Amino acid sequence: MPFKNFFNQIVNIGVRESYLPWEVHLTRKLNSILLIAIFNLIFGIVVYTVLGYYTLIIDLFLAMTIGSFLLLFNKYFNYIWASYWFFIVGYVFFISINLKLGKDSYMLLFYFPVVLSLVQLLGRKELIKHLIILGILCIVSVSIIAVGFIKNWVPVIFTPESMNTIMLVNIILSVFTAVAFVIVVVIESVSQERLINKMLTEKEILLSEVFHRVKNNMNIVTSLLSLKKNNSDSAEVRDALEECRSRVFSMSLVHHKIFERENVVDLNFKDYINELMTELKISFGQKGEVDIIIDAEEFFVELSNAIPCGLILNEFVTNSFKYARQPDKKLKVNITLKKSENLIFLELRDNGPGLNNGADEKANTLGIELMKSLSEQINGEYSFKNDNGLVFQLKFRQG
Repeated sequence: MPFKNFFNQIVNIGVRESYLPWEVHLTRKLNSILLIAIFNLIFGIVVYTVLGYYTLIIDLFLAMTIGSFLLLFNKYFNYIWASYWFFIVGYVFFISINLKLGKDSYMLLFYFPVVLSLVQLLGRKELIKHLIILGILCIVSVSIIAVGFIKNWVPVIFTPESMNTIMLVNIILSVFTAVAFVIVVVIESVSQERLINKMLTEKEILLSEVFHRVKNNMNIVTSLLSLKKNNSDSAEVRDALEECRSRVFSMSLVHHKIFERENVVDLNFKDYINELMTELKISFGQKGEVDIIIDAEEFFVELSNAIPCGLILNEFVTNSFKYARQPDKKLKVNITLKKSENLIFLELRDNGPGLNNGADEKANTLGIELMKSLSEQINGEYSFKNDNGLVFQLKFRQG
């Protein structure tokens, strides 16, 4: 237990409260990889001391000492500085030790765990620039080693028998290092995933509670508007309050549907239309006096688009109830909703007199202007026309 606590203290050096989850785990991975590298270097010092290869011990000791400064860079700077320090020191050390051991030592195998750790640490869009820079430096260091082998910059002083032992040690250590790096990455990745899932769950619960409270508050508003409408003696006031109540309800219904499905991203818009039309027919007392024909495909609409679309529907149908009725025929409202890839098409039409012929042109125009504003809010393309009644068409993209 004391060793575990000590290990955790070392691994958490440089972790800050302001860090995002991936930054915390990147810092921890860096520290863990450094510990693995130090273990390898200590193991190499012991092995080469026992075998009497004292020439390499100074390189190993310097690499271990200088590389350990990574902890200070993590603590007093950040993981970017620490990453550069770790990999640049590693590249310099690899150049020196590879040239001294020669190509037959298999020392180049250590580049595989190094590249693996580099990609795992910096393989994010926020760090791609640093990944490219350190990747280029890795290629440069390998190129220097290759040229050094060809030019024989450092003559190999080991006998074939000694080289066989060194080769065996390097193969074992490189495989161990790669496996250890993979284990560290997997452990930290699993831990990060658990933390992210926990945060997402908490966020979903919080958002669900927000939607629930908003829905309840809007229901209270609609109830107050209904009470005020019922207590008013003015028909004009009652109509205005009912319009306000229906608009609030159309927004409240979105929150209700979101909360009902426990999905804070989108909602089934066909179900929403059916429920909204039922409510509007009851609210305006048109249950048996109007036909609402719905031709809607079943798909989900993003929340940012659902509320404006709901208000547009509410406005059109409300205006149809008020201004499109004619004494010689039954009012009909057609709602068409289609989707093609990420393009959504909404068409609303009635069989009334159309634009500019309503009983109250000013009020009708107010509803039209509101529909235009809501369409622009979702960057939609819209149009109004007369075709045996008023026709409104809207196209907008989702995603």
